[in-house]
Order: sequence, then structure tokens, then C-alpha cells
Amino acid sequence: MIRKLNSFQFSVFSFQSQEGFVKPDPSLTSNRRLKEILRQQIFVPTTIKIGLIMLTVLVGGCANHQLETYQELRSTEIQPPAYYYTEVEKKITNTESELIVEPDQYLSEIEAKVLKYQKQWQAQLESETPMPNLFYEFSTDTMKAYRELAASPEVAKTQLAQPIALELLVALGYEWNPGLKSAREKIRAVLEQYPQAAYLENVLRQYNAFTKQLDTKVGPMRHKEMMAMKFPFPETLALKGQIITEDVLIAQKEFEIALRDLVTEIKLAYYDYLFLIEATRINEENQKLLQQMIAIAQTKFRVGQGKYSNVIMAQVELSKLAEAIITLEQQRETVIARLNTLLNSSADLPLGIPIPIEEEQVISTLAELYELAIQKRQEIQKQKLVISKMGLVVEMAKQMTYPDPTLGAGYFENRSMADLKHTQEMPMTFSTRRTLNPKNTAWFGHRNSYIHEVNVKIEAMEHRIEELESKLRFVVKKHHFGMETANRSIRLYRQTLLPQARQALDAANTAYQAAQIDFLSFLDAQRTLLKLKIEEQRALRDYRHHLAQLEQAVGVILPKQPLVQE
Repeated sequence: MIRKLNSFQFSVFSFQSQEGFVKPDPSLTSNRRLKEILRQQIFVPTTIKIGLIMLTVLVGGCANHQLETYQELRSTEIQPPAYYYTEVEKKITNTESELIVEPDQYLSEIEAKVLKYQKQWQAQLESETPMPNLFYEFSTDTMKAYRELAASPEVAKTQLAQPIALELLVALGYEWNPGLKSAREKIRAVLEQYPQAAYLENVLRQYNAFTKQLDTKVGPMRHKEMMAMKFPFPETLALKGQIITEDVLIAQKEFEIALRDLVTEIKLAYYDYLFLIEATRINEENQKLLQQMIAIAQTKFRVGQGKYSNVIMAQVELSKLAEAIITLEQQRETVIARLNTLLNSSADLPLGIPIPIEEEQVISTLAELYELAIQKRQEIQKQKLVISKMGLVVEMAKQMTYPDPTLGAGYFENRSMADLKHTQEMPMTFSTRRTLNPKNTAWFGHRNSYIHEVNVKIEAMEHRIEELESKLRFVVKKHHFGMETANRSIRLYRQTLLPQARQALDAANTAYQAAQIDFLSFLDAQRTLLKLKIEEQRALRDYRHHLAQLEQAVGVILPKQPLVQE
């Protein structure tokens, strides 16, 4: 029997003969394909015919069942949940009528005031005039010129190679010192807390909404849609602004402390520099004098009037002076490296010789210095600011013991599958939230404990102030006594010892040339004068050191007058 290859195809079914595939006409439906094949009288096995008939009936039934299910679904209207009509559709159809929360005018005024503080402090930092009540006077024309010179490092370094003044070093230290820059940037960092406090309140004033599924374990599941809005207390923002202001003042005091210590260190190094320069000059003068005396001793030795031991002793003394000068030069390099470090420059940067300064003495008495130190000392002022800040923290803690007023509403809705076919609106279930009355808020012991802890810390800080004042009186007394002692030594050297030593050396020189005394007596008179000159310069340096440290202890530049020698 001749068999002709035929094939027909439904969605994913096909029949295959031994010779190949025949693609069906895609324009025909499944039923029409089968009828066309039968109409053309294609011979197929009986089992295949039965299978085709059953498959046709099955496909047709499924198609009719799908159609009936779709028609049933179309005729059945699925009602959205009641929440859709109460909230979602209302927002879609009437978006312009949503509630707009008006800002609190009083709170906005406080925010503007808080941000105004930040602008004022920033303007003060960026202005040419430094912050008021600084340890050193920077408003003079000379200091302004030196500060402008600091903007050109190469020009400033060239100026440093010339004879240098103390004011130049202080001005360059104010502009270049990294520790002072760090303290200045700390003030800028604290200023950034102002907008944080203000903008945080803006965030808290906005509403919050979230959806949370509640599994009650009994009955259908529930969904909760809650909206709430906080109304922060304006007094809290005002206290935050005051606390930040106290932080700024504390940072400013730390800057003043850093500046005070920097100026003091520059002064101490400068005074050491002056002493070393003057000591080197004195030794060089004595070296020249000793060289002259060695020439005289050698001449006397040649004519038989002197001894060779005198020449040897003079040369030994000359070697000692040369060694002392070398030591002074090394100490000078150390002081130069110290000054360059304070200026944030290279330690090997050459510096010119220091310009001599006027000798001054303090006008104030010791009792006045005690009172002034307690009022002006930066550490005591800083400690008082910390206590004031902690007092504000206690006040804000009491204010924030109770939460901010909050208004909110929540909506509950049954979401079980059985409710999907309900056509009637479901009963609405609302729950409101209100925390306007602080009396309704529970009180917890840890809040009271925190306030008590801060109060105890404040009491400890007050005792710390008493300790600082007691130590400060000792420091003032110590440097005042050292200054007076050095001043007496200066007067003693200048009025008594140095004139007598000069006369003794002149007499010894004349007597030695007249062969009335030996060379050893002359060397002894020369050593005495050299030692007294060095000690007089050392006493002057110590006096200036104690004066600088006394001003550091008091916290201000003291009024002075020229040093009068009685």
C-alpha cells in the first residue's frame, strides 16, 4: 500500500512519517485542518485516527472551558478594598487638596537665628581682623604688613635672612604654624553643627508613614497604614543653638591657648637667640683682648722680662675662649632650628641676627596679678564655658525627657481572600495617636540618673576651677619672684660688679705692662670680667623668660614700662 506522507500540527504536537515533514497551513485552525485532511482521504492507521478524534475533542473542550472561565471573570466585578476608596482614589483624583503643613513661624525664627550665629563666626574667621581678645596685638600696621608678607613664603624667607624682629616671627607663626591652623579649623568644624541642628528639626517636623503587616495568629491577617507627624519644641532647638555656641566659644578658647603658647615659645626662643648672640660677642671681644696680651707676653719673653709659662697660659685661655665660641654657635643653630619649627619652616633655614628689644618691667603688683590671672586665664575661662554648656545640657535633658508632641492616625483593614468577592464597603477601622500631654508619658529612672550624673560632673568641674586657681596663684608667684630676682641681679651686675671688674682689669693691664704683677693676675681679672658680663646677659635673659611666662600664666600681655635701674 502506497503511503503518502502527511502531517498536521497543533500547538506543540506533530506526526512524523518515514519520508519527512509536511508543514500545515498556518491559516487553518486545528479543527479545520483535521477536516481538510479527512476530506482529502488520506489513509492513516486506525489507531492514529482514533487518537486524532480524541485529541480534537479534548482541544475543543479546553478552548470552550477557557472561554467560559474568561466570560465568567468578566461578568464578575472584583471590588477593591475599602482602603482604596478612602485613601488611594482620593489621592489620585484630588491631589491638589492634600494637606500642606505650614511651617512654625516661631521655630523658623529660631532656625534663622541659629544659622545667623554660624555666618557671624565664619565672617569673623575670614576677615582680615583676627578674633577679639587675643593674647597678642595683631591690629597694628606693622603686624598687618608682616601678615601680608606671610602670603608670599619666598619673600618672607628672604626677609628672615635679614636682621629679624620679634613681631615678624610672631606674625609668621600666626599664619604658618600648623598647630594654630588646626585650632582654627576646629572652630570651622564646630560651626558646621549649626545647620545640623536646624535642619534636623526640619526633618523631624515632616510626617512619616509606613506599612506593617500584623500577624495576630487568630483570624485573618491585618495591614496597618500609619501616618504620624512630630512637632518639635522650639525651646529644644534654641537650647541646641546655645550649646553649639558654647562649643564655638570653647573652641575659640582652645585657639587662644594655642596662640598664647605659640607666642610664648617664640619669645623664649627669641630671648635665647639674643643671649647667644650677645654671649658670642662678649667672648669674641675677650678673645681679641687676650690675643693682644699674648703678643705683649711674647715680646716680654723675647727681651727676657717675661716667662714662657705666661705665654703658654695665655694660649690655653685663648683655646678655652675659642671652644666656648664654638659651643655658642652650635647652641645658636639649635635655637634657629627651634624657631623654624615654630614657623613650620625647614630647620636648616638661615635666620638673621635678632634685633635687640627694649628692656621693660611690669607695672602691676602681685595682688593685681593674682586677680587678673583668675579673670583672664584661658583654661579657667574654658572650664567655665564647659560648665555653662553642661548646664544647658541638663536643661535640654529635662526638656527632652518627654517626647515631642506627635499626631498620627492608623487604618486597619482585613485582607483575607474571602473578602475579595465582597461587593459592599468594609467598615473602616481607624486608630489615632496623640502625645500632646507630657503628663501621660511614663517616667523612667535612667533619665533622672543621667541628669544627676551631669550635675555631679558639673560639681566636679567647679572643684577643678578651684584647683586651677590655686595652681595659677603659685605659677604667678613663682615667675614674679623669678623676675624680681633676675632684676636684682641685673642691677647688681650693672651698678656694682661690672664697673668694679672693669676697673680691676684696667689696673691689672697697666700693672702687668709695668711689670708690677705677673701674667696670672691679669688673666684672673680678665676671666672675672668675662664671667660677670656673661652672667649679666644671662640674668637679662632669665628676666625676659620669667616675664614671658608670667604673661602666659596671666593670659594677657601685661602693661609695662621701661626697665629703670636704680
